Amino acid sequence: MTVTVRDALQIGALIDAKVIAGANGLDNEIRAVDVIDVPDAAIWFRRHTLLSTTFYALKDNIEAQLKMLEDIKNCGGAGLIIFSPERYISHIDPQLIKKADDLSLPLLEMPDCSYIDVIVPVMSQVLDKQVRALEYAQEVHSMMTDIIIKGKGLRELLTSLAILLEKPVLMADADLFLIDAVSPPGTISSSTPLVKKWQISKGLLPLGEFYPDALLSDLVFSKKPAYYQYGSGEYDHTDFFFPVIAGDHFYGVLVVPELERDLEKAKTVAFEAGAVAISLHILKENAITEAERKSELDFYNELLLGNFKNHEDLAFRARQHGLKPDGGYFVILAEVSRENHTCSAGLLASKDIERNTLVRKLKGLLRLALEQENYNGVVIEALGSLVVIVYATKKYNQEETTSLCRHLLTAFRNRVQNQRSGAPLYLAVGNFCPNIERISAGYLEAWETIDLGKKLFKGDFALSYSEMAPYHLIKRLLTGIKTNELFNCVYQPLLQYDHEKGGELVQTLETYLNCNFSRTKTANRLHIHRNSLNYRLQKIEELMGSAIDQLDPFPLMLASISRRLSN
Repeated sequence: MTVTVRDALQIGALIDAKVIAGANGLDNEIRAVDVIDVPDAAIWFRRHTLLSTTFYALKDNIEAQLKMLEDIKNCGGAGLIIFSPERYISHIDPQLIKKADDLSLPLLEMPDCSYIDVIVPVMSQVLDKQVRALEYAQEVHSMMTDIIIKGKGLRELLTSLAILLEKPVLMADADLFLIDAVSPPGTISSSTPLVKKWQISKGLLPLGEFYPDALLSDLVFSKKPAYYQYGSGEYDHTDFFFPVIAGDHFYGVLVVPELERDLEKAKTVAFEAGAVAISLHILKENAITEAERKSELDFYNELLLGNFKNHEDLAFRARQHGLKPDGGYFVILAEVSRENHTCSAGLLASKDIERNTLVRKLKGLLRLALEQENYNGVVIEALGSLVVIVYATKKYNQEETTSLCRHLLTAFRNRVQNQRSGAPLYLAVGNFCPNIERISAGYLEAWETIDLGKKLFKGDFALSYSEMAPYHLIKRLLTGIKTNELFNCVYQPLLQYDHEKGGELVQTLETYLNCNFSRTKTANRLHIHRNSLNYRLQKIEELMGSAIDQLDPFPLMLASISRRLSN
């Protein structure tokens, strides 16, 4: 609800005004109208003011006239009206017209009339719109306050905003997952990609699938409203984003898709009121869920550690938290590396991002994977990891368990892959748990598998307990054995040579064994010439006292694996 220079040209005596320059600034907002007829008037210039002058005080000083235009532009003035130029300055200098065009500052020529014939009608319109804006703001605040007082929820708040704006309104949470969307009653379904995807979506939808990382990161960290344009030609879209903030805390973002132009100030007021109401609603919900979360955390910690003494108590608590006490389960652990806290691709790109934000984001993606793969289960944060407990619809034998575990890991990894942070992601699943009491064993198997994976692999991994069974066996066999002594004993001649000569024979032999005795693969993996590899292998034969292809690989690989497991 604002008055622009373009609007003012239809009010009072300004109907007779002529736009002689600066037409690109006709949408400048007017909040006041003032008169300047002294040389040093710049000290009184104010933002959004439409200024009037005869230039009589500067009639012989074109440089001062040009400087006045620059001063008006620099202070954010709306424009300048020159009254009766033929009476006071004979003509408007072409330099003045060019300067106004360059500055996109409206320059109006006004025929003989009184200042008051311009000031009173325009200011009346400005004040009238300001009063209406205040009344509108009061109405909006009252509406939002009433919703909160009556204990209504997020959907009612979004519906009120959608009605006020006459546009669809969508809400994303603090991790930028879309959680709800409302269209005003009677509107045609939106064609924007985000709304269409939400309408067919089964649950959480990451905004990162539709908007660039830089935009989303800026929303989170600057906490300021933003516009985003995309598309081409007649299919251009402009979406508006308004962060939901309480104090300095970011609770999410409101999205209005397909705006034809910038949101009017009065409707921005509606957003401000709506965002405050939503913040209050979230704070209230958080207070309620905090107690529930503590109870949930206590239950799952006891469940995963196997601390329940009898089935009846376990079954009762399980039903309270959405688990079926008579079903089978798979337990999957997911961890984000503690060594890498940077976030490159995905929803939040910043070196300063905290690890708990990454974990919350990963938690949302895992829940999304559960829903999209049609699995019944829960995702909880317990004992330092994200734990996915998946309900099994039947009993599984070992072969079926291996196949299903691989399917589960692939499904979760594929869903998370394109949306997660740059930090390495570890996934592990234990064996099938035929009853709820076995969940603690499945958790322990998944934990041991993640622990093995960290020692054996440098980057991401997704492993099942069954496929890592040989490594688990080796680890148990090596319990109590000084693994470094075993490695030093087996590789002793090569270790001594590398130490004395600065060689790389140990690495070469381990790589050769891992490449299944393929010289081509070994040379490629070590990034050395084939002749260099042949020389090293010949030296290994001399030191080990046996042809390279006749060496028994078992003690060599056992020693290598034992050393890695002990690190």
